[in-house]
Amino acid sequence: MANLPRSHEVTTAIRSLGREVKLAIKEANQSAAKRLARGDSLIEVAKAISEFNNEVKALYGRWKGLRSSGRPPERIKERETPLWEFYRPILQALVALGGDATRKEIEAKLDGTIDASLKEGDYAANAHGVPRWKIMVRRARKPMISEGFISGENLLRWKITNKGEQVAKGGVKTKGQPPADT
Repeated sequence: MANLPRSHEVTTAIRSLGREVKLAIKEANQSAAKRLARGDSLIEVAKAISEFNNEVKALYGRWKGLRSSGRPPERIKERETPLWEFYRPILQALVALGGDATRKEIEAKLDGTIDASLKEGDYAANAHGVPRWKIMVRRARKPMISEGFISGENLLRWKITNKGEQVAKGGVKTKGQPPADT
């Protein structure tokens, strides 16, 4: 499903409106308390603002329903590539890039070449329009460091290790990889 245009901006605006109305209620109540001490009353104004706040909450609920309509109720994992299956293509991209690259360079190298191993759900975009497969590349960094496939010394550059080069060539299995059929 295509994302609703300006969905994030509308959500942010409605939430901001809700916060501002709450502040208005608080200030109206404080002002009403002061005026009540003098004999004046702002109770009706405070009630009206509270009612408006309830309408804003209802509007937000309607917006959330509109945003989520048309989306599948749950993701189907069988249509998504597991994280560990991204390790070897990432490592192969690193080898092709000279063993050292930024995440964006890796993603650019994978774009188009990884298509054969991706599943339908890997192309789904998040609310910011980023496809799932790129998110998985980002998430792969920490476990790949833990497995010793890449170096964790530099946050911006991914550097392949000797073990990572062996995995890229197919000589070493990764932890999540199922055993080969015999």
